[in-house]
Amino acid sequence: MIRKKSLTCLALLLTFIFILPLQSEAGLTERVYETVLSNGLKIILLENHKAPLVTFQVWYRVGSRNEPWGKTGLSHMLEHMMFKGTNKVGPEEFSRIIQENGGDDNAFTSSDYTAYYENISSDRVKVAIELESDRMQNLILREEDFKTEQLVVMEERRMRTDDDPQSYLGEQLEAAAFQISPYHWPTIGENAH
Repeated sequence: MIRKKSLTCLALLLTFIFILPLQSEAGLTERVYETVLSNGLKIILLENHKAPLVTFQVWYRVGSRNEPWGKTGLSHMLEHMMFKGTNKVGPEEFSRIIQENGGDDNAFTSSDYTAYYENISSDRVKVAIELESDRMQNLILREEDFKTEQLVVMEERRMRTDDDPQSYLGEQLEAAAFQISPYHWPTIGENAH
């Protein structure tokens, strides 16, 4: 059932890319297509034919604001874990496959969402769609990977926040401004000191 929905998503995306007529350059909104699949997946397509490239993105409406009190950084940690593989794609293979196809990829987490993206040649978009679909449905979470990534996230926090006075001050200001809100804690997780 899920595979059928993924194939439907792929078919719709390919229809948008290859069958719909080119839109005029008059306005951005004239080139934006939006549809919602029966499973609730929203697809937004913005065509720009200046280069034969595609930026394929998957956005999840989950970020640090969705985390319970005392359990911070979970969304950011899951962002890291999403690169640890499935039964089809081993750990660290996701990025290697994208690179072998001439693309690059990354992800980011905020208070409100977590997003994953691939920049790749438009004739290779199927590679990105299949990889994202696979990890969306078949991610394997291993304790040993979690422990390794936890150290990576701690180092990321040290470099980006703890050792950066401006970032550290920004984190403290947000904590003071949003004392009873989920926006109180930082996306990367609370300070381990």
